Amino acid sequence: FGLPFTNHLKKFANVLSGGVGFLLPGGILSKASSSALEKLPNHLHVLHPYVDKALGLQFTLRTQMEKMTSAKFERVLHPIFEEDELTLIIAGGFLGFAAGLVQQGIETGAAAKWVSKFKLRMKKLISKLLPSSTVTDQS
Repeated sequence: FGLPFTNHLKKFANVLSGGVGFLLPGGILSKASSSALEKLPNHLHVLHPYVDKALGLQFTLRTQMEKMTSAKFERVLHPIFEEDELTLIIAGGFLGFAAGLVQQGIETGAAAKWVSKFKLRMKKLISKLLPSSTVTDQS
């Protein structure tokens, strides 16, 4: 970004001088360019809302994305998720497997047995940790 900015600043100075080739001494344009580049990050927070409003980026992006077909929209999103695609596939497979196990447990009644065993184990654990309290069955 620094080189194009410096070149543009030199062109701008040439235009201001009326094209007569007015030269500033001692590389002052390069110094001004580097100084501006150092200070620019401190002012970007002000520029973003202005540029968004002036260019109407949010409205333009929303309307153009609404016009897209699902295939075009997928082509826009695919590169974003491409690097995490394997992770997404593995996570989806795991969640699908877990959902299948839960569904099978509900259908066969194994889930209810597991829950009752879990409750018993928890009651035993609580009674060991807190021997003075009485654990009542709330089912």
